[in-house]
Amino acid sequence: MKIEGLDVALAPIMIGTSSALFTDETTPWIHTDLTQEEQFAVIDELWDMGLHCFDCSAGYGENVLGAYLKSRKRTDEAVILTKGCHPNFYRKRVTSFDLLSDFHDSMAKLKRDYIDIYMLHRDDPDVPVSEIIPTLDQLKKEGKIGIYGASNWSMERVREANAFAKSNGMEPFRAISPHYSLAHQINDPWGGGVSITGPEHAEDRRWLIEQKMPVFAYSSMSCGFISGMFKSNEKEAAKKLLSPPGMKGYYADENFERLARAEQLAEKYGVTVAQISMAWLFRQELQVIPLQGGENAQMYRQTLEASKIELSRDEIHWLNLE
Repeated sequence: MKIEGLDVALAPIMIGTSSALFTDETTPWIHTDLTQEEQFAVIDELWDMGLHCFDCSAGYGENVLGAYLKSRKRTDEAVILTKGCHPNFYRKRVTSFDLLSDFHDSMAKLKRDYIDIYMLHRDDPDVPVSEIIPTLDQLKKEGKIGIYGASNWSMERVREANAFAKSNGMEPFRAISPHYSLAHQINDPWGGGVSITGPEHAEDRRWLIEQKMPVFAYSSMSCGFISGMFKSNEKEAAKKLLSPPGMKGYYADENFERLARAEQLAEKYGVTVAQISMAWLFRQELQVIPLQGGENAQMYRQTLEASKIELSRDEIHWLNLE
């Protein structure tokens, strides 16, 4: 897949590093029983499958990814999306100072002098875009960034940022990374997140299609709701299996109906529910690159197989209750 502004083509999916494969002592909230040798062996498998694109952030993934790439002499061969300006307990941190601090720390951890795709992890609507875009534009002019964009910025703010960039001869946001999946996000699961699911964001999706702006979709399984870990008629089991964010974000009758329809198509095509959910993403008019985490290569192999499932337009609309 080609993205405007990047010289390299992307694989159908991007490896998410907020997972057991990329955790170490700096991310103790992500549990793993894997040794670094075992982590690297699985990443080797993914690399051999053609998956050379990675999503990380200043808060996770960069240490292990940087160490892996250095150990395999692949530091300049990977395509890396990383993010900065995440809030802490004290400040929202969407400032030029924090952006530059996070950016240079990320380059040090990744052992690179260039970031393919750089994103602002969160937003602070009280900060004018005029205070942020010039800093990103300067990093672009210095040859340190391929393209930049935003994760968890409202579409109104994205449009505002790009209007400012255009009127001042600067580089615009060329990609975004919100939540997007078959399941409709009915509430923000964590706080500070942005989803483009549901009829309320139909106009936003049309704008993204018109702008040909790629969507790096996080939580494409919606906290597991549409992964097949429970069946559509098992609502009580779902309450036990879903995490609190999964319950808050996706536990709704409309999503159980989407799950039921995914089950029917999974039986029709002889694949898993998760593969149908991913196939739905791959067949959107939007240019969608799902971010996927996982502990073993089989998960990724199944997703690559899902990218080849040819759902009809009618099936795509039917799955989404349209």
